[in-house]
Amino acid sequence: MFQILRDRKSILIITIFLTMVLSFACDNKQKYVGLYRVEGGELQKGRETTIELIENGQGVWRVADDETSFSWGVNDNEIRLHTKTGGVIIGMRKNSGIEITLPSSQKVFFTKIK
Repeated sequence: MFQILRDRKSILIITIFLTMVLSFACDNKQKYVGLYRVEGGELQKGRETTIELIENGQGVWRVADDETSFSWGVNDNEIRLHTKTGGVIIGMRKNSGIEITLPSSQKVFFTKIK
């Protein structure tokens, strides 16, 4: 009898713990979801450049008529864009947007527009 109660208590504790961890992870990621646009700089040059971060961890990077998809995740205040070729582009949340460091070490600031 005591074994059954102990097992149920353990399951309940584990369930509560996992629920808390997952809800924290979702809240943290939710801050980033939206549409971002580059404001000025070398990357802009007459072509609209946007990044869309979707709730399911997928995203789309659009430059003029070209687009590429990627997956993304959050680690503390850092956002990681995982490309299809296996590369990782790292960005940081700053003010009302995200500053992304490109592989060429160029920093680009995307402002959240939606």
